[in-house]
Amino acid sequence: MPPTTTASDNQRFALIIQPTGVFRLLAWLPVSTPHHALRCETARPVDLTTTLTLWVDQDAAVYGHKPNKPAHGLITLYRPAPLPYLGDVALTGTPDTDGSPTGLSHAQALALVDLYLDMATVGLMPRPRS
Repeated sequence: MPPTTTASDNQRFALIIQPTGVFRLLAWLPVSTPHHALRCETARPVDLTTTLTLWVDQDAAVYGHKPNKPAHGLITLYRPAPLPYLGDVALTGTPDTDGSPTGLSHAQALALVDLYLDMATVGLMPRPRS
C-alpha cells in the first residue's frame, strides 16, 4: 500500500484551475504572489466571499488564452453571472492586513474541488425512479 501524504494544519495552498480541467494545489509560502502562481505580469483579484479570492491573469485575452470553463462553473456558485475568465486562475484566501493574499488550508482547497465535482456531476448520476 502506498504511503499516505497529508498536509499539516499550518500548510497553505493556492488552488490553480486550468482551462483543461486540471486542478492543482500549489504550496503557498510567505513569499508567494498571485502573479507568480499564474506565471503572469499582472494578476487581478476578484473577491468571491469574505475569505475567498479568485486571481486572474489581466492579460490572458491578449495572449489568446482559452476560456476556463471549469473555473467558470465553480465561480457561478459564488457569483450569479461571472465574467468568462481566460487561462489559468488561482483561488486563495483574502489578503491580510499587509495586502498579501493568504493561502487556503488543505481542507478549504479540497472542499472547493469537492464543490466543483458535486456541481459538475449533477445529472450524470442515475436517479431512482418514482
